[in-house]
Amino acid sequence: MNSALVRVPGTGEVSLAPADTPEPADPIAPLAAPWVGLGLSTPDGTTLARKVEKEGTEHWQQLTPARYIYKSQELTVASVFQETKGEVLSAYFGGMKFAAVGTSTPKVYRAEISSIPKGDVRALCVDWIDTVSDTEVYHHRLYLPRAEVSETEDAQWGRSQEARWGMKFSALAPPKGKTYIAVWLTDDPAVLFGAPAVTTGALDVITEDQPRGK
Repeated sequence: MNSALVRVPGTGEVSLAPADTPEPADPIAPLAAPWVGLGLSTPDGTTLARKVEKEGTEHWQQLTPARYIYKSQELTVASVFQETKGEVLSAYFGGMKFAAVGTSTPKVYRAEISSIPKGDVRALCVDWIDTVSDTEVYHHRLYLPRAEVSETEDAQWGRSQEARWGMKFSALAPPKGKTYIAVWLTDDPAVLFGAPAVTTGALDVITEDQPRGK
């Protein structure tokens, strides 16, 4: 048990770029073009979900499986965005883009929602930061080279709440030559196995190789 290893994602953001945009060099430097942040989201932040479907083999001689056969794997990133801007609307509506029309003042912008849904594959980054103290600031960045919006939430427009755009992004299979669907970058040493114990006040935190008192 080590309370110093508890992490709180105090702030963060989801960003998009064209599919297969190269992996960022580190988790700290702000993302540069072509990455575009999707901006403010609801206090629930971002939900990361991983689902692996597998099925055990069945046998005449025994009830327990001898091995498992993997059927599918799904990695998703979901968030509810609060900024009604081009990048958010484009992702929500499958690549839709606005363009100025006419010469009126103020300018008028028009976009078409296609009658035939099309693929809109993007690269995605989820950034979050835990500021423990002035000297302890930990950065985490999850990079998906290929992802697509697999589900959208209903967008309700009313006077009692800002417009919200809920989306779930699903990781896609990697291109030829790569074997991963996501990469996690961080400067947080807590992710290493055997992270050192710390002393909090007069209470020594117990690690697995230390005896426990009665």
